[in-house]
Amino acid sequence: MERIDGASVARLKEIAAQAVDPCVTSSAVVAAFWGDAGGGTIDPQSGYEAVQAQVKQVRDGGLSGAEATLVGQAIALNVIFAEMARRGEAALNMPGNAAERYLRLAMKAQAQCRATLHELGDLANRPTKDDEVTPRITRIERVIVYPPRYDEEGRRIPPEGAESADDRTARNGAREVRYG
Repeated sequence: MERIDGASVARLKEIAAQAVDPCVTSSAVVAAFWGDAGGGTIDPQSGYEAVQAQVKQVRDGGLSGAEATLVGQAIALNVIFAEMARRGEAALNMPGNAAERYLRLAMKAQAQCRATLHELGDLANRPTKDDEVTPRITRIERVIVYPPRYDEEGRRIPPEGAESADDRTARNGAREVRYG
């Protein structure tokens, strides 16, 4: 087996596969931030399995975990909005641009909260697997309408290739065809 910098090629391929696996990267981020937040240390394998379980649940059509995530994020974003708005209001009469920065952050958090709640609504109103999806066929016809032309005496000139009402009557055996 070939070796590169002391590691086998097979091991390097395994590391590359893990680096692009969303369950691995997500669990690494969760473990890092969870530990920094004082939540304790997360075992990497347990974190990976927990993320994989959530992914499997979504793949199987169960979106309760995803919905819970969106609800939690919306609540957190609303709290961030309220706190940044409070800080912005407190800094309004102070020198500098702190008030503007806080209020901009408040508006960004509010916009993200709204977008998150919108996505949550879309998830709640999604069609279920049991709903029968009927195909919709749309027929598009192109009709070109030219403005009417008139001769010197004021009579309308039919467009080229168009048949007149008299021509249709003659073709239909002197029987008038009405639509509508």
